[in-house]
Amino acid sequence: MHEVLREVLERYLTEKEQSFAGNELAQKLRREFPKVLYQLLSDKARYKVSGSAGQGQWTDCPWIAIFDILVTKTPQSGYYPVFLFKADMSGVYLSLNQGVTEVKELYKRTAKDVLELSASNYRAKIDIEEKDVLEIDLVSRTSNARLYTSGNIVARYYSANDLPNAEELKADIFYYLKLYEELAFNDPAFNEEQNLTATEKKQYRFHYRVERNADISKKVKKAKGYTCEACNFNFEDKYGELGREFIEAHHLIPISSLDPGTFQVNLKKDFAVLCSNCHKMIHKLEDASDIKRLRRIIKQNRA
Repeated sequence: MHEVLREVLERYLTEKEQSFAGNELAQKLRREFPKVLYQLLSDKARYKVSGSAGQGQWTDCPWIAIFDILVTKTPQSGYYPVFLFKADMSGVYLSLNQGVTEVKELYKRTAKDVLELSASNYRAKIDIEEKDVLEIDLVSRTSNARLYTSGNIVARYYSANDLPNAEELKADIFYYLKLYEELAFNDPAFNEEQNLTATEKKQYRFHYRVERNADISKKVKKAKGYTCEACNFNFEDKYGELGREFIEAHHLIPISSLDPGTFQVNLKKDFAVLCSNCHKMIHKLEDASDIKRLRRIIKQNRA
């Protein structure tokens, strides 16, 4: 990544004076450079890496970002670590930042205030070093650049004249991935069980994020069908067209065995499709992966 950053900083302003269409550096930012960063990641199933020099025309501030696919897959929403280059190419930030497009569309003129408030809230949820509490300045007056300044949660700055070596840069990337993971686990998007240890909370939250991921859920349903695997209820049989292709996906892996640092799933073996009632009931069991026990309970109470 050291050489990637150096090449962008040295060449971008010159290339920006040329046509955008078919430009070699623009294509590298979109394809080759993200691959270099992706190869550094140990959990390749969990992350997606993208980069951009603009869409149809040069952007002031090119970027290369890492997305946890359980948080977001695009730069438009969520939060993610991103290399943000200053418009004058005097340096580059490694920033844990927020997607600004969705916020801008939702909140219009108050988007800046919303991003700043969210950034402050996110900072309170992670264990950060003092040097990472840094205001960023992308030296650009474009609306997105100004919003990225507001959306910055934490950042490190690398001057073009003093880039870190490969090992230092790799250590920084892994540290920011650790903060990213910590922030995702501390996102209180659900009512978790009480009296859990810190490790159990991470495992439970990881389970929740996998189970609620829309892309995974859609693939599970397509692979396994729409009849409840516990009680055989089918929403289309009961509600006709209204219930067509409706079912819920349940992550079967025992929460105690989950390692939040890895992300690999087998759509058929690791999930069950359940009706809403059975999904709620299986989460009340001591072992929420024990679908056989749930079936026995249903059978006993039908007798």
